[in-house]
Amino acid sequence: MGKIRKVLLTQPNYSIFGKRVWEMIPYSLGILNASINNKFESDIFDPNFERSDDEKIKKYLEKNLPDIIGVSSVSTDYHSETEHLTKLIKQTLPDSKIILGGVIPTVTLNAAMNDKNVDYWFMGEGEHRFIKFLEELNKKNPEISSIEGIAYNKDGIPVINHFKKESSLVQNLNLTPFPDYGSLDAIAYGKETIKYTTQLVPKQYPFAVTSTSRGCPFNCTFCSGWTVSGKKVRMRSAENVLNEIDKMYNQGFREIIFLDDHFLFNKQRAKDIMNGIIQKGYNLSWKCVNVNISNLDEEILELMKKSGSYQITVSIESGNEEVLKKMIKKPFINLKKAPTILDKAKKMGFELFSNFVIGYPDETWEQIRDTFRYAEGLNIDYADFHIATPLPQTELMKMCLEKGLIKEDTERSGFCLPLISTKEFTPQELRILRVYEWDRINFSSEERKKNIARMEGISMGELERWRKETRRKLGVKAV
Repeated sequence: MGKIRKVLLTQPNYSIFGKRVWEMIPYSLGILNASINNKFESDIFDPNFERSDDEKIKKYLEKNLPDIIGVSSVSTDYHSETEHLTKLIKQTLPDSKIILGGVIPTVTLNAAMNDKNVDYWFMGEGEHRFIKFLEELNKKNPEISSIEGIAYNKDGIPVINHFKKESSLVQNLNLTPFPDYGSLDAIAYGKETIKYTTQLVPKQYPFAVTSTSRGCPFNCTFCSGWTVSGKKVRMRSAENVLNEIDKMYNQGFREIIFLDDHFLFNKQRAKDIMNGIIQKGYNLSWKCVNVNISNLDEEILELMKKSGSYQITVSIESGNEEVLKKMIKKPFINLKKAPTILDKAKKMGFELFSNFVIGYPDETWEQIRDTFRYAEGLNIDYADFHIATPLPQTELMKMCLEKGLIKEDTERSGFCLPLISTKEFTPQELRILRVYEWDRINFSSEERKKNIARMEGISMGELERWRKETRRKLGVKAV
């Protein structure tokens, strides 16, 4: 290719086709930018935050003229939006090289490679390998075949450089730099209210996001997270995390939202982080987007509260023991003990949320009803219910194909509509039941309504519109 002049990292405007989106700072792009900008001129452009239309994106590209454009993908639900952006880039800068990374090529490579506007597809975690890729591409006669975990077309023939997923992951996360958002205004993102998303609505503004660990050791049948981040939980040290918190606090941020699935996986590390926050004496609040309820105990709760945490989200998934253990394969959740620990957390003043999933292939109608009964009996502020969706590379997808419950593994399945139909239920029945139980359980009093509106970052008028639209559209594009 020759000399690389400028690298641009970007993501689509996810709202371009009317889908609900969240205007959160592109954290992964910030880390990638920090990883490469000491060797290549690079910056980040975020059409999603500005809800940029095609003309605005085109003008930006024509003004900045990057020759390498790295496009991030956060979910298989956004194939069309991603393809729309790559087409626009290629039309505007036909000589540019487009690299698609993130979830889509990692989880659904075959579908991703149908996009002829993309030059290279990058699988897995890219902080270290992406630099090697750029350095190779920068040579007069690059040898791309030496780079693991990428795909491309050579003389019209697809070439896939396979790699061992676990060995390709970043093993020492302390060597990963703190994010550098380039010309993006991180404080502006931190002042934004991401409505209807309890875990991302802060108590204090501006807020920042970070992740202190990657990977998940569990085998939940509906989840494809391991395909991206692996089975092994890799953790940054407490010292490394506290150094980043220092930096964010000194930049003016007053709340930290941890994006980890397993912040409490190593309890001693979590305690060291929380004690470090306490010792700093910061006016800082924090929360995680999800914690494993089996890691919660009275000591942890007290330390969380003392260090500034105020909200806990857990994923109990089902109120039926058989479904939880045999269908979801989450044996470490104790349905009898969970209410006790949640009661303790509630008495300590935490805001509490729980996620549940219904509609597994072998689940009976009564077992589904058990989940709603269980959720209603918990002393929590909000219960969210999801319908099991067979995502690519999940055990649920494999099960549905084997049972003939869905027609094909499309590799483009997303989160919008239920697909599974059995002798016990149809997708339409699940949609109706889910929406009306969600409404009945969560909005049973004016006090609960006001509390949920506050935590969702919306007005009472918006809450009532949300309820009405969710009922009428059965949860699809309700807000």
